[in-house]
Amino acid sequence: MLQRMRDKSQSWIAKVIVGVIVLVFALTGWESISRFTSSENKAAEVNDRVITRVELDRAVALQHRQLLQQIQQMGNDMFDPSMIDENMLRESVLDDLIDRAVLLDGADQANFYISESMIDRLILSTPDFQVDGQFNAERFDAVIRGMGMSSRLAFRDLIREELKISQLRNAMEATAFATPSERMHLARLEQQARDFAVIDLAYSLDGISVSEDEIAEYYAANEEDFMTQEKIVVQSLTLRRSDFFDQVTVDEADIEALYQREIGNLAEQRRASHLLIETDSIDDEEAQARIAEARERLAAGEDFATVAREMSDDSGSANEGGNLGVVSRGSFDPAFEEALFALHEGEVSEPVRSSFGLHLIKLTRLQSPEVPSLESMRESLEEEIKTGLVERRFVEASRELSNLAYESADLEEPADALGLEVVTHEPASRNSGEGLTANPRIMQAAFSEEVLQDDLNSSLIELDADTAVVVRVKEHLRPSLRPLEEIRDEVEDMLIYRKATREARERADEFVAQLRSGELEADALAAELGAEWESHEAVRRTSSAVPSALIRHVFAMPAPGSEQPSVAQFEQTDGSRWIVQLNGVATPQNLAEEAEDPEYREFVAGQTGEQDFTALRQKLMEAADIIRY
Repeated sequence: MLQRMRDKSQSWIAKVIVGVIVLVFALTGWESISRFTSSENKAAEVNDRVITRVELDRAVALQHRQLLQQIQQMGNDMFDPSMIDENMLRESVLDDLIDRAVLLDGADQANFYISESMIDRLILSTPDFQVDGQFNAERFDAVIRGMGMSSRLAFRDLIREELKISQLRNAMEATAFATPSERMHLARLEQQARDFAVIDLAYSLDGISVSEDEIAEYYAANEEDFMTQEKIVVQSLTLRRSDFFDQVTVDEADIEALYQREIGNLAEQRRASHLLIETDSIDDEEAQARIAEARERLAAGEDFATVAREMSDDSGSANEGGNLGVVSRGSFDPAFEEALFALHEGEVSEPVRSSFGLHLIKLTRLQSPEVPSLESMRESLEEEIKTGLVERRFVEASRELSNLAYESADLEEPADALGLEVVTHEPASRNSGEGLTANPRIMQAAFSEEVLQDDLNSSLIELDADTAVVVRVKEHLRPSLRPLEEIRDEVEDMLIYRKATREARERADEFVAQLRSGELEADALAAELGAEWESHEAVRRTSSAVPSALIRHVFAMPAPGSEQPSVAQFEQTDGSRWIVQLNGVATPQNLAEEAEDPEYREFVAGQTGEQDFTALRQKLMEAADIIRY
């Protein structure tokens, strides 16, 4: 869900929009409007709020792709995607969607309200929707289309929902506090240090075997784990804007007309200098006297640059003899510009009054625009004209493809009419395809009732501004039980691993019992295992020198007695075991100053607020009427 909204140094509104965009890609990413009412199209129902299979399928597909990208970024290019437990991933994503729906209901029950103006301000101020620092409607539409949103209203609905959830979270977190005793207790726990020793007990596959009966029995009892994925063979027609560039021709007359428009827009360049007498620090009579003095010197033949250097109050240009460089319309005071653009080259204006004071303006150079030749511009002119023609042709072809796909029984007729190729793709599941079938929008359309069940062509799918696609399902491969002979080795390896890790756990339990009773000494255990105890002293909860999972276990152990250490065993991620001997616990007592530090007080209050929000979420979850289909 969204990040915590309690960082006072940043705008929580800004965090919300970032959270919305992240959420769109990582969790929902789709209209949360329930368009289907039959249970066949429902993945779950939370009170009166429906989570559709379309939402779930898309969310799972995105999570699947993001997981693969994360694995690849870690440098594991050899990872087999089939190792991802699709059922577990789907269940996890559905849990997140249900959690979100429960929180939305909680926000509605609390009567939280998001105004339209708040959503407007949020959208207008979002950098992702801006061009050159200003909101751009075309950019906004392109971004939300890339997110998979079908309309601006759908995106506004998503923002409204996320802001409501943020309000609910903020209501708990921003009002939380911690008592002095709670802060002191937490400070002592955080500063606590522990001395312990650990030894590894690895599992071993040596000598472990499973019978054919065990393999067959497990296979028969867990057939749902060995089903093939539901897959479809998709056919597609793809319309690309780039394909039309070779199909359009440009008339010479069009090139000439565009050339004339382009050179007609070229403006002459005016170089100017000025002399300014400011009027904010002197009265008007004195300013008039000074400007008259400057005019007399110029009339006597003195150089304008010399007079400007000595008399102008514009420090920015005075050192340059009043030089303003090339002047374009819209850059200066209207009265200044009117006088300047009325001058001939070398002419000095009458005194001009602006908001800054009195000016004398000299047009130092009038340069006619440099007009490029038609041939030098031909390539760019042709490209511009072609782009316009292609845009129209692409729009017309997209409309024609959409109509033909709707009217045709297959893709052959629209392909022949538009000169396109029907492409047949490899079988793909809802959330694991390659190329076109890796796109969630394509698979959503392919698995829709109209396409999959009714054997119709899909509607036109705009993948981006330059690509449109129509798909149909050529073959539907329903889930089936994989034969035992195909996966026998897989089942055997899993059962052997389970036996090995179970034996390791049982051995570890036995060793711990012997250490606690005194039947076995620590050194004797090390000798039996052929390993050494690894000692750690004064380790705190935040230490990075010890695996975090081991630290969590060690700090959950009871403190050792006065005569005997505390002993326990824990599972490692690969199924091996840690046997831990806790030798001592040291807790600082003089932490009053730290516990009263303002930043620490805020930190502890934040932790309390998170706990309060978690408790509220749990309460809402328990009270909700949740149906999974």
